Amino acid sequence: MYAAERVRAEETREERDLAVERLLSWYLHTADAAYPHITPNRRRIPLEPLPEGCRPLEFTTHEQALDWCETERPNLVVAVHQADQAGKPGIAWRLPAVLWGFFYLRSHTHDWLDTSRTGLIAARTAGDRQGEAQGLSDTAAALRNAGRLEEAIVHLHRALELCQELGDRKARSTVVANLGDVYLHVGRLGKAVEYIRRGLALDRIEGSAWGEGVALCNLGDAYQRLGRYDDALGCLERALVVLRAGDNRWVEGVALDILGTVHHRLGRYDESVEYYRQALATHRDIGNRWGEGHTLGNLGDVHLDAEEPEAARASWHQALAIFAEFGHPDAEKVRARLARLQDGPADARARGAAPKRTA
Repeated sequence: MYAAERVRAEETREERDLAVERLLSWYLHTADAAYPHITPNRRRIPLEPLPEGCRPLEFTTHEQALDWCETERPNLVVAVHQADQAGKPGIAWRLPAVLWGFFYLRSHTHDWLDTSRTGLIAARTAGDRQGEAQGLSDTAAALRNAGRLEEAIVHLHRALELCQELGDRKARSTVVANLGDVYLHVGRLGKAVEYIRRGLALDRIEGSAWGEGVALCNLGDAYQRLGRYDDALGCLERALVVLRAGDNRWVEGVALDILGTVHHRLGRYDESVEYYRQALATHRDIGNRWGEGHTLGNLGDVHLDAEEPEAARASWHQALAIFAEFGHPDAEKVRARLARLQDGPADARARGAAPKRTA
């Protein structure tokens, strides 16, 4: 309190404003330094130049980057709001954009939605069309993670319009791919395949290994939901080649999980369990707690169908602990699954599957 009093008494308003700008820029550029460790080979957001005397941190490992984001999370959220209030809209919308991977991995959906919306409003107020397009895309991603899929679709279509107006082909390919993903999870599989295939073509034109790997993974998921298992396996196996070449461990874990689901649906329980275990190892390696919980839920399904109810119970209890830790809505679905198991494996199996992947 005394330090704050002395700053107001002894420093000019200009010096105080410059200090705030340095602080906010430090957070933005440090978060951006963490970004490639958390989401390797994903397209980065162009940043404004650093102010004089501002020296952001650097990271050498995925764990360092993720730990810094987790430790600084309350400050990062406040920094977005302070950037908006201080008339720094470029920082307000860019900071949620570079925190995308962190918010997703750790399932901090409330903070993700809060900061993305704040950045979107700041960009719109400033008339920043690029920032508005990015803010719409980021808000859609947070809405999708919150299960508010129809709202996410509205935001993504508006973002697509802006990307086309701006001639931003790279951003457009990302939005098209995200529309395919949301249509996939809302159950509109024909639309999903249409947009995923469009996104895949755009990613290949742009040379985006990240986008191509994600698109192949999502296309495989769409095909398995349509019962086109051979097509699904072909897409997912190609996805693994692309993802591993680009060291994209994040989406590799997702692809392995879907392969587990395909083999489960084909009645190949041993192969399914093996893929789910590989997915678990990958999720744990990169700290994808939500992915870990989801795969544990799917693993429980296989154990139940293989007439191994105790193994199913153990997997679901582990999944529940993770979902409860983050207050994720899938926690209630797993609790219901465990309750049904108390009535007997046959009853649990008859009442429907555990929650499917939405990553």
